[in-house]
Amino acid sequence: MSKTTSPKALLALLSGHPALSALAKEARKTPAQEQNDPLHCLPPALRERVTLVEDQHRWLAIAETSATAQLLRFHLPKLQQAMPGQQIKIVVGGKRHPMSSNNHASKPAGPHLAQESARHIEAVAEAIEDDALKASLQRLASRGEPD
Repeated sequence: MSKTTSPKALLALLSGHPALSALAKEARKTPAQEQNDPLHCLPPALRERVTLVEDQHRWLAIAETSATAQLLRFHLPKLQQAMPGQQIKIVVGGKRHPMSSNNHASKPAGPHLAQESARHIEAVAEAIEDDALKASLQRLASRGEPD
């Protein structure tokens, strides 16, 4: 069998060479910068299968499969700690699609309304005083087909 290398021996090897020493210092800096990403609190295998998207009133955690969503439910308290004060809803959404760099959805996916129906719903939403109902109607109206 081969002899295993101890962490101290690897550290001595890395610190003994100037180029390797500089790379090791950069590698130590990177995890601290990733702490801003709320997905960083999830296990790596789960992190790769979940996408966070900001909706009007909450964050959606879009999981690839129902099995991934189930695992995410167990890790939801960690994710909520990473995003204090934010409401998070888990949604099964299928394969991940590349999004814009800030991970905000530009338009919801799914069924579309006729443009005329969307205009009527938007007009009704403007007349509603209840903020939650108004927001719901505006989300529904946003599903209108493009002209």
